[in-house]
Amino acid sequence: MKPMLILLKREWLEWQRVVIGTILVITFLNLLMLLSVSRGSDFFHSELEKEGHILIEDIQFSDEDEEFDVDVRMNGNDVELSIDGDGSPRSVEQMLQKVALPVAFGLRLGMMGTFGFILFLSLFYFSDAIYKERADNSTLFYRSLPVNDHMLLGSKIAAGLIGVIGLTLFLSIEYLAFLRTAIWIMGEPFTSLASLVLNQISYLRLIWDWFGYLIFAALHMAPLALFLMLVGTYVKGRPLLIGIGAPILVSISWAIIFQSAALLRTIGKFFWGFNQVIIDQWEMMEKGLDSDMNIYGNFWAYIFNADTAISILVSALLYYGIWHTYRKNIPTG
Repeated sequence: MKPMLILLKREWLEWQRVVIGTILVITFLNLLMLLSVSRGSDFFHSELEKEGHILIEDIQFSDEDEEFDVDVRMNGNDVELSIDGDGSPRSVEQMLQKVALPVAFGLRLGMMGTFGFILFLSLFYFSDAIYKERADNSTLFYRSLPVNDHMLLGSKIAAGLIGVIGLTLFLSIEYLAFLRTAIWIMGEPFTSLASLVLNQISYLRLIWDWFGYLIFAALHMAPLALFLMLVGTYVKGRPLLIGIGAPILVSISWAIIFQSAALLRTIGKFFWGFNQVIIDQWEMMEKGLDSDMNIYGNFWAYIFNADTAISILVSALLYYGIWHTYRKNIPTG
């Protein structure tokens, strides 16, 4: 166990600049969001002082619902809501429950954007994990240490998957924290209104749901990660370009020569599978932002199924190829 921890620390020391840089970039973007919110808050408060109220018109939660208006007024320190329209909810509580659904979708959308960015960065890590050692001739040194090849390769795979899940979770929680800060900056009556809406959402269940999805994504992303590592064990240069570009080029050539898009559909199905799970669980595409939408879902059910078993089997075959090629110490020059 101790050798594995040491090897994981080595991976951290090699890639810590990328991780810290990513956190700083995302944090800077969140700070820009707070700046925009602050300016928007000044505008809305000036409108509130001038008009005495804010009218939110033509609210519609789904195509089947009628539109209604919400009038927001301040009565001292209290917030007053007036709901007008034939399709208006029967109570403020019912309206808040309906509003919580698109708000939860917005929260998840922000976390999905973070995951997409981290997933993009992970392609560079997995393609360079072995190739960089071959490029600087350090492969022989590490293989001379009193640890076996499986420990060396396992530390790289584990560091990549743990990094993707951990960094995504950290930045997702940071995103939610900045969002709460933005609501506080907005001031009354927006703070009270937002609190009423967000109280309908359990952050712990949202994060637990998100963690389940990330575990699912890591298991199903493993074949792609290991394929990039396999490419990095034998190419002479540009492992990411070859690892991503070659399959796409072969698929396009296959489609033109044999008039069959089977390979392109397979690649598209692989990447779309991450989104399809979300669509199935959150039911966004078929039902829209209505009261039937799942706020939390159940991504854990997707982990223990045949697709996961196939993903693990393919990953095992790719790992054998990595291990077999890694032992040859193929130079990059």
